[in-house]
Amino acid sequence: MINDSLDDAASLITGRAVDVDAVLARLYDRPRWDRHLFYPVPRAGDFSALARFFALPWNNIGHRLGNPPGGNHTKPAERAVLAWAADLFFGLRTEGDWWGNVTTGGTGGNRAGLLAGRDTFAATAVGYYTDSDHYSIPKLMHELSIPAVAVRSRPDGEMDYDDLYDRLRPGAPAIVNITAGTTTTEAVSDPGKVSAVLDAAGITDRHLHCDAALSGIPLALDGLLETGPLHSLAASGHKFLGVRQPTGFVVGRRLAHRREQHIAYIDTIDDSPAGSIDGLPVLAMWYVVATLGDNGLRAWAHEARETAAYLRDQLVRLGVPAWRHPHAFTVVFPEPPARVLRDWPVYRDGNGGCHLVCMPGVTREGIDAFVAAMADALRAAAA
Repeated sequence: MINDSLDDAASLITGRAVDVDAVLARLYDRPRWDRHLFYPVPRAGDFSALARFFALPWNNIGHRLGNPPGGNHTKPAERAVLAWAADLFFGLRTEGDWWGNVTTGGTGGNRAGLLAGRDTFAATAVGYYTDSDHYSIPKLMHELSIPAVAVRSRPDGEMDYDDLYDRLRPGAPAIVNITAGTTTTEAVSDPGKVSAVLDAAGITDRHLHCDAALSGIPLALDGLLETGPLHSLAASGHKFLGVRQPTGFVVGRRLAHRREQHIAYIDTIDDSPAGSIDGLPVLAMWYVVATLGDNGLRAWAHEARETAAYLRDQLVRLGVPAWRHPHAFTVVFPEPPARVLRDWPVYRDGNGGCHLVCMPGVTREGIDAFVAAMADALRAAAA
């Protein structure tokens, strides 16, 4: 019997018959993309010009300045993206003043930034993160053997700086994760306030890393992100930039010591967070930055924020106490009625809250469909 179940796709390697076309069709059709509004899924951007590149094996291995043998890499695009990011976030244009790598996503970039702090202070540093940071941050600190201390966040998601002061361990270097765009509310913590707290505690040995996966690029483009006290920053390419495959980058100020090793096999220095990096999404990051430029990316951000403001206003008109940070694409509201949860893939934070992320490319028509579903459900609940 032909088996076309998605759950039984593993039968391809067990010798059982399977309808491969049916499995692929069901995988392709399973997501309801018109209703996928509650996670930062990329929507904007047209990458059809890169279609011919999909058939080739692009491998960006090793240091950004190296060109691995064989030519099957997009290193020129990688170098351009990292130079753009170093300038955007730190105002650094001289090659020796910064370091950077492309990554497999925000988590890979955060790992590289936290690792840079750990290597700077050997095994003596203590890590600090807030309870609203991305779930990968405490996991990465555990994997890197960085003693981790959780700091409270305020109700809106920003770090509680008084609690940070209370939890600091004087005498130990500090590695602090500062989030620019928390997962739940898109809150932004202030590196200047964190730096002032460390000053007040007498902690001069520090590494401040910024997890800027979603919000960092649009905030920096609008001059809304303070980066003066930061040492490193990571961002995703498959969120605001709209790249369809997971990707990202990490950039930082020059380090006195960074692990590097020349590898004869690839004829370049290996300093990358991962060995092989898919060069296709790297090329896509370069493509969207090169074709839109900073002004085009700003227009994306402004349109998305206007859509978020529109959603917030529509929900408030229904009597739903929705809110958003002024800079955010994210609108926060209480958990909707059960019929909405059944028909829409709604994000829930476990504390009775939900959010919808108005990514670039999310239309008002899509927002109107969700608001109409909310209105119908609220009327039914009232009846």
